[in-house]
Amino acid sequence: MFDIITFLVILFLFAVYCKKLKAHYLTSQNSFITNADEAHKILIDSDLLSRVIPNQRLKKSFQISNPFTNPSEEYRKKFVKVIHKTIKFDDPKWRNFANIALEVVNNERILKTGFIEIVPWIQKITLSVVLRGYLGFDTNIYDVISDIPKIINDLWLKSKEYNNKESNQQSISLLQKYFYNTTSISQTEDNDTNVIKEISKIAQEHLDHFHESPQTTSGFISTADELKTPLNIVLPAYETMWRVLLYAILEIKVREILLTKNNLKMEKNIYLKNINNSIDTFLKNPSDSTLKNNQLNFIVKETLRLYPATRHIHRTLNGKDNTIDVEAIQRDHTVWGDDALCFKPERFENPNASSSASYIPFSIGKMKCIAADKFAPTVAAILISAILSSVDIVDVIENEAIEKYLKNPHLPFENHRLAFDKMIVNVTTRLN
Repeated sequence: MFDIITFLVILFLFAVYCKKLKAHYLTSQNSFITNADEAHKILIDSDLLSRVIPNQRLKKSFQISNPFTNPSEEYRKKFVKVIHKTIKFDDPKWRNFANIALEVVNNERILKTGFIEIVPWIQKITLSVVLRGYLGFDTNIYDVISDIPKIINDLWLKSKEYNNKESNQQSISLLQKYFYNTTSISQTEDNDTNVIKEISKIAQEHLDHFHESPQTTSGFISTADELKTPLNIVLPAYETMWRVLLYAILEIKVREILLTKNNLKMEKNIYLKNINNSIDTFLKNPSDSTLKNNQLNFIVKETLRLYPATRHIHRTLNGKDNTIDVEAIQRDHTVWGDDALCFKPERFENPNASSSASYIPFSIGKMKCIAADKFAPTVAAILISAILSSVDIVDVIENEAIEKYLKNPHLPFENHRLAFDKMIVNVTTRLN
């Protein structure tokens, strides 16, 4: 009798739970958008708060306060102004950036020829170049560069866990220690456009303003540490870029190996055969103006189309949670054709491709990425060029991470941060 009663009680409680869960989903009005026109309407109508609300997970996980997580319009405007100022590179700055990228790729602490895991290698290169080339860190960043990407990756994954209550304080403290110890001895005093220094000034102004008028935060409170952490700029500068670099290298080099292992011709990648000429031309004068008519420009755009670093854009409008499936929109066969799942940089030789409503890797409207038009594509092209001009990937080790692509080498690669965690490639230096 006792067992029956216990069972009935459990059954009743389960039914109540299901009813509440259903009610929650009905009232939350979640909307999943795969149509470009609908996505445009939502993004055009979006304001700062609509982006900040769903991004509170990043604030919690990384203890940051930037325009992705802070609803202050005044703070956003000042932040954006600094970024605009610091990403306006002239030709000498771009040449210096390219030299740093080449130096990083060939640095003995980064370049370990032979069999290596491709993801950590790409992450170290990207983070090193972003920290040194854009944020002004010194070469002593190599002392800690092995640990930072893994910590960021783990925190990012935890941020996506529903109702994650695990404390990340130990990881955050270690991350902050790395950055503060490095920046404290690397920033040059004569650099009046150093982005970290400029952002720190804005952070203090915002903090002072908050103490004077706390009601302006609308319930969102930021601490001094959250406002001043270098992660406020490191994360947006690094996170998108390493994934663009990874997938460009996968398509340009690894795809060729997969096809060769299956005795298939490279008909799909004929466009890439003369890439060395494009790289040489670009590296002689690496700037956004040089990139415009360069083959690398189309490679970057196609990588962003097929493998958007931001697969989903989240907006909360009028109490409704909207998730825009960027990847689905940018792979829509009705827009991009029967070869929508194929990596074809030449499709962007047609100017209409870049202006298509179904091409939104950097979002659109007021919340569009401010580095989208020139800075980000140029940085991506430099990173791709630095790797391809310095090293070659000559083999892929057959393991679980690559198994299905070995069987079907025409499959588009999976687009998420754990997809190639254990992929091992054989890297050699190039003989120029």
